[in-house]
Amino acid sequence: MILIGFMGSGKTTIAKLLGAHMGREILDLDEEIVKSSGMAIPEIFAAEGETGFRLREYDVLKALPNQHILATGGGVVTYAASRRLLMEMDQPIIYLHADFPTLYNRIREDMNRPLVKDKESVKKLYEERLDLYRSTSTIEVDATSTPKTIVDQIMQSL
Repeated sequence: MILIGFMGSGKTTIAKLLGAHMGREILDLDEEIVKSSGMAIPEIFAAEGETGFRLREYDVLKALPNQHILATGGGVVTYAASRRLLMEMDQPIIYLHADFPTLYNRIREDMNRPLVKDKESVKKLYEERLDLYRSTSTIEVDATSTPKTIVDQIMQSL
């Protein structure tokens, strides 16, 4: 099972809950990138830019085992090769959708998000990615409710 969605949609939180509920191991793509590179995500962005980060993200994604619950980074769908790879994994791809004001309120003070600068630039990213999330996913769930409710929605959709 693969979780996609914008920053702040709850991918990591929901993956942990699903893993506990289903007795499956979870992997967080951003954590795996940090492990493999030895650098924090903001450091990768500073040194290599978003393009360098997306290439690292793709390489790590290629190497991951396919039987885990995977929480992706918010921008994984922006790199066509990563998007194709996700769709070829033969796993349900769950898009955790929430409206922009909800997401922005969740992330606005998080300094670990290198693409969060000002509200308008974040809103532009959200709007640019919306169709990519929808075209990549096989299931869309409302990520504005409680984590337990979101997990219940996902379980009912499978």
